[in-house]
Amino acid sequence: MSKAGLELKDFSIAARRTEPATEVMPDVSALRPATADNFPPMLSKPSEQQRRDAAETRARAQEDTRYSLKNMKRAKQRHVKFFVNIALDYEMKARLQRAALENDLKMTAIVKAALDYYLSENSY
Repeated sequence: MSKAGLELKDFSIAARRTEPATEVMPDVSALRPATADNFPPMLSKPSEQQRRDAAETRARAQEDTRYSLKNMKRAKQRHVKFFVNIALDYEMKARLQRAALENDLKMTAIVKAALDYYLSENSY
């Protein structure tokens, strides 16, 4: 078996683009030399009062952004859990585990309820 050979006629080739023969040249006499009269009017410089007002407005906006960011971080920290390590003797832990199993609760829920009860009874 021989491989089929590819020839130039097997490929489609796009026709060449023809460029326009006549190019339009700009009229050099129409160009004027650059003078102060030819330039468009520049933006006027803001006065000292306008610059001060803009700076104060920008500073207030940045301060408001900073305060809102601080408040957002504080709100996020309020949901942080704080852990308390409690050393329990063997019998107390066994009672806590048995109460959790019998009442289908977690041990932490029971400890939280007990601490809340104690603190509220002692007016804390």
